[in-house]
Amino acid sequence: MKLSEKTHAGKKYSELKSEKELGREIEDSIWVDSEFSNCQLDGAHIASSIFTNCYFEKTSLYWCHAFRCTFIDCKFVRCDLRGSFDEARFVRCGFVHCEVGENNLGGSTKWENAVAVECVVAGEPLPIVEVKEP
Repeated sequence: MKLSEKTHAGKKYSELKSEKELGREIEDSIWVDSEFSNCQLDGAHIASSIFTNCYFEKTSLYWCHAFRCTFIDCKFVRCDLRGSFDEARFVRCGFVHCEVGENNLGGSTKWENAVAVECVVAGEPLPIVEVKEP
């Protein structure tokens, strides 16, 4: 697939019920200046994707697979971020009252080896844990 087919810019998505409604592959893709509001992207596979200057409001990424995603200058407002963000990178992002606590099965959310640089968090701290190789 060509890079141009995996790059999405300047779009607004509202009230999506699944990642399929995006009508495109979202894993290993690039998103620039995009907005997601009131979207249900539970279980979405967005591994290795890059999001730059994106805005997420009341969007659920519960149980999503965001392994090695990169988020630069993004803002998350009242989002459900109880997914797998292992080894994800957050640079200059804002998090406003997002849900990052226990999941519905009683397990805790842990983002193993994720990194947050120059981020601002209002609400619960991000569940970043460092896991050292044996």
